[in-house]
Amino acid sequence: MVINKHGSFYMRSGWGTKIIDAVAEYPDIFSPSKEQVAIDNIGLGRIMIKALRYWAGAMGLCTEDKSNAGIILVPTEEFNVINQRDKYFQRNESLLLMHRNLACNIDDATAWYWLFNEWKGDCIDKETFVESFHPFLSINGMIVKQNAVEKEYNCLRNTYITDKTFDLQTIMDEDTYPFLGPLHILQQDGKLIKKRHLSKKDVSAELLVYSIIKDNVEDFSVLGKQVSIDSLMEEKKQVGKYYCLSYSKMIEILLEAENRGYVRLYNNFGNRFVEFLDVKPKNLLTRLYESR
Repeated sequence: MVINKHGSFYMRSGWGTKIIDAVAEYPDIFSPSKEQVAIDNIGLGRIMIKALRYWAGAMGLCTEDKSNAGIILVPTEEFNVINQRDKYFQRNESLLLMHRNLACNIDDATAWYWLFNEWKGDCIDKETFVESFHPFLSINGMIVKQNAVEKEYNCLRNTYITDKTFDLQTIMDEDTYPFLGPLHILQQDGKLIKKRHLSKKDVSAELLVYSIIKDNVEDFSVLGKQVSIDSLMEEKKQVGKYYCLSYSKMIEILLEAENRGYVRLYNNFGNRFVEFLDVKPKNLLTRLYESR
């Protein structure tokens, strides 16, 4: 578990493209020995470069490896597909994938995980966040000061919400518009931030099925390719939690997935299960960008 590894620099519009362009050209660009190269090529200051390296891993765009050249960032499958299909992150599907990766990443994006999995309410203010998240960290062996938790709240909030007004048609990537702002999955309501419940309009059948398979890939080898819809709604690091889905909206999207031949739904004495047909995650990821 970590907090403030981003140096309080929240993920901004344009930074996803900067990560993709930089890593595609220079896989070792985030090595400490290449710091000046990164500054010159990416166009950000030293501390922001370190934040960019953090976000590349926390959002699941890259994994890190070591070589004689230093730190190597290895593109993930999602990195490659987004690079080919939506390098400028103009589609909400790409942003939802990044949101999903943050919300499931208890190790590197602990606050995001906590808010969308551990916190049971639909809204929270800064004071309550600090009072609740701070003990969660302590119980898990992290002793940090309260002001560090306050900074983490600010960064999390600013990843989704801005106090400024921007023209999204003319905004430049140097602006401070939040990277995940277009999702409106967190919204400001006075002093509260509120989770917005997503629907079929937000979450396509391809995105839902891809996410479920990714969340349960280890269990599939043991349990077969069936999963309880109740577990998808109620368990941590499952689509019901991080996509903020109601039961009825989940069923609506799964029915669309069934119509497309990705899954089959079963209702056994009131207990609903979804069975996954022979569909590969990589193919789903590609179809995700062809479906809308």
